[in-house]
Amino acid sequence: MNTPISKLPGAKPLVADYFDNFEQVAEFYNGDYRQPENFLHRADEIKARDLPLAKLVPILKEQNQSYGCGLQTLEKIDWLLERRACAVVTGQQTGLFGGPLFTIYKTLTTIKLAERLSRTCEGCHVPVFWLASDDHDFREVNHINILDKENQPTRILYDGHPADSRLPVSNVKLSDRISAALDQLDSETHPSDFKDAVMNRLRDAYQPGVIFSTAFAKWLMALFEPFGLIIIDASDARIKALAKPLFRNEIAAGSPSTHAALAASARLQENGYHNQVPLQDGFLNLFHTAQERNAIAHQDGQFAVRNTQTTFSESTLLQEVESHPEFFSPNVMLRPLYQDALLPTIAYVAGTGEGAYYAQMKGIYEHFGISMPVIYPRKSLTLLEGKIAKILGRYDLSVRDFWQDGEHLVNTIARAQLPDSLEQQIEATLACFGENLEALQHTVAEFDPTLIDFIKNTRGRLEGQVDGMQKKILQAFKKRNDVMRQQILKGQNSLYPNRHLQERELNILPYLFKHGFGFIDKLYEAIDISSFEHQVVEI
Repeated sequence: MNTPISKLPGAKPLVADYFDNFEQVAEFYNGDYRQPENFLHRADEIKARDLPLAKLVPILKEQNQSYGCGLQTLEKIDWLLERRACAVVTGQQTGLFGGPLFTIYKTLTTIKLAERLSRTCEGCHVPVFWLASDDHDFREVNHINILDKENQPTRILYDGHPADSRLPVSNVKLSDRISAALDQLDSETHPSDFKDAVMNRLRDAYQPGVIFSTAFAKWLMALFEPFGLIIIDASDARIKALAKPLFRNEIAAGSPSTHAALAASARLQENGYHNQVPLQDGFLNLFHTAQERNAIAHQDGQFAVRNTQTTFSESTLLQEVESHPEFFSPNVMLRPLYQDALLPTIAYVAGTGEGAYYAQMKGIYEHFGISMPVIYPRKSLTLLEGKIAKILGRYDLSVRDFWQDGEHLVNTIARAQLPDSLEQQIEATLACFGENLEALQHTVAEFDPTLIDFIKNTRGRLEGQVDGMQKKILQAFKKRNDVMRQQILKGQNSLYPNRHLQERELNILPYLFKHGFGFIDKLYEAIDISSFEHQVVEI
């Protein structure tokens, strides 16, 4: 069963039109992701550019070997230089133990799109995962959610680093507290044939003393090594040095990225769309990271690092870029330009939020003379386990029926199962009250109209009491059918945990415990990237 993305909970008009009426939003993007000719055009633009691949390729080899890559990855890195391969890129924050399920789906979409373009377009294409290792919002990456042994949503938290720190995760070393998170994961989940092997690989990646984002990269490589995935950690000082022209332009021109993005944002609002990224003039789209990761404000040629006493003139800030490019980190509006100034990016695989903020960025690409990649939507999935499928079948439900409050769904099912005669009796009672009080109101109105309001108020109270009686009856019926309630809530915990889409809330590890690393191959086979709807995968 597929569901249009525009029908998912919380889908906004920009997202809906991106999927259902692309012509309405085409001006904000560089080509329709559904049209093969747009990829061919983008490939021609890439080949006309001068990229720093001779310097980048050796760094990529070193990084990926440190993550435990195989020969396929090394071969594909060589293709970037030797065969002028195009890159299909995705990226994500480096969440604990791999983060939410959608990180897995983004990666698989990227791999499958690169393979498809290699078959259908001239030349070869390689999948690249960009680590958002410069990110400093540790609250977003320090935990995962799973379903525990009682099928209840449970948070696994790594608390070995201050959650409110502004230190980039590329500077965060795992402490001994990582063992507590691993042990909690182990104790909260059932034993299985595959669990020990999976836990051993996870513990190999997440060890005390390892950089937080490096542990993520090692774990991601453990999952996708057979597919030849290339991982890039752009917090590397050597890679930052390759981006100095981009940083200089942003500083010397007074944040042209902000000006271009503000113009696009205004146009989006004129068309009735939201701005995914709120923007404020007077700031660079660069952070300074010599200590923590802080924004840089600018006015009249002076630059101040927020939350510090550090200030620069334009000339001294440009000198800082020359001497210490590793002290600079692009924010969300400049990071894609950093990526595409280094890589031959033909397409970027984006989630719905990313797709929305790319709509603010076309003018930024134009200013910096870089062609915007085709923005290809990542696959959206819900995993449907056999035991949950039985619950759906028993109550004639679909996955989308669970995208609401669980108790409301229980009430709906309970009401549908009430005996018809009981519903009829309640309705007849309400009708009887209404008819008799209506007649009484007409009679009383003839001799004392002042009593009409009293009768109306009395009627409202009586109808409220009958409604309360109906709810009491329904509660009694629900209590008698507690098994049904438990089954429905079990289904919701699996399909819509914490009232969020499964892919945004749960981690893949419990599925790997049940099915082994071969589960990644099953997902690879099941995902249909040619369909741009939410897909249910039965497992």
